[in-house]
Amino acid sequence: MTLRNNGVKVCFMSKDRFKYEVAFSFLRKDEEFACRINVLLRDRLETFFSFRKKQVIAGSDDAETYHEVLGFQARIVVLLYREGWGQTPETQMEESVLRDRAHEDGYDFILAIPLEIPPSIPKWLPRRQIWVGLDRWGIEGAASVIEARVQQAGGTPFEETPLERARRIECEIASEEARRMFLHSEQGVISAEAELLKVFDEIEKIPEEIAEKIPKMMTRTERNKTHFVMSARGFSLELDWFLQRSNTLEDSSLHLVLWKGVISISGVGFEKPRALEKLKLIFDRSPAGQLGWRRSKGNTMFLSSGELAEECVRILLDKIWAEFRRD
Repeated sequence: MTLRNNGVKVCFMSKDRFKYEVAFSFLRKDEEFACRINVLLRDRLETFFSFRKKQVIAGSDDAETYHEVLGFQARIVVLLYREGWGQTPETQMEESVLRDRAHEDGYDFILAIPLEIPPSIPKWLPRRQIWVGLDRWGIEGAASVIEARVQQAGGTPFEETPLERARRIECEIASEEARRMFLHSEQGVISAEAELLKVFDEIEKIPEEIAEKIPKMMTRTERNKTHFVMSARGFSLELDWFLQRSNTLEDSSLHLVLWKGVISISGVGFEKPRALEKLKLIFDRSPAGQLGWRRSKGNTMFLSSGELAEECVRILLDKIWAEFRRD
């Protein structure tokens, strides 16, 4: 089957004649992240990955190559999606090819991995083609999902050579070293404090929205640069940021405490409070470069600042509901 797309002929191969098992489509800013996934996969799958150091011009040999690979040579196309994909010259061209191929073959060859929180995908792509586990399961989880999708589509993995294994390990080490360097820097501290303020801002918005719809659910909030308290119906949720040093995030953490009783930042309590739950969170950077929070070192559960704010309000509301039912 052949189609013409922007003057370029695109052919669609049968399912058993693919040159590549996986090809990638991404914005230039996500090139490093796409490379990391590619390194994890290429030890077992034939992949197509091209660095985007220059703009791909329509009608050029590079454009023809992208058309051929995405249009018919790749069994699976992994779309690393964030806002703006489909609006640059390269991704606009790639979107057109993918939609043409989907029109002929269906959407099963596309796997979309959102890189932003909350996750989103192009409006034309069915939601069943999305995988939203990146920030919870990490880059290794993404690679496993891609490999499983390839096998479902009829592809067969192969074993990596020692050289390929060494390249994969080196890429992972370099990425982890860059993450650690960021967390142990003044820029990391500045980023953590900025995200902390986002958490506080987002928490304040939620009770305001609730109060508009449910006037009886009155909440009280109090905050400063490092400390936040929200109280409702005899319970309080407290967030307290402990920064140990100004040039590194080592040993720094965000303490979450759920109290029975109403507390205040000033230390003047309306009654003697009792701590019900305690949680320690650390600031981190996800494999996709997303800034956010983890519940503890080594924990794969990653929350953006917006998600953490929602979780905090949810914890308080759930405790209020549990107490009401108990009484």
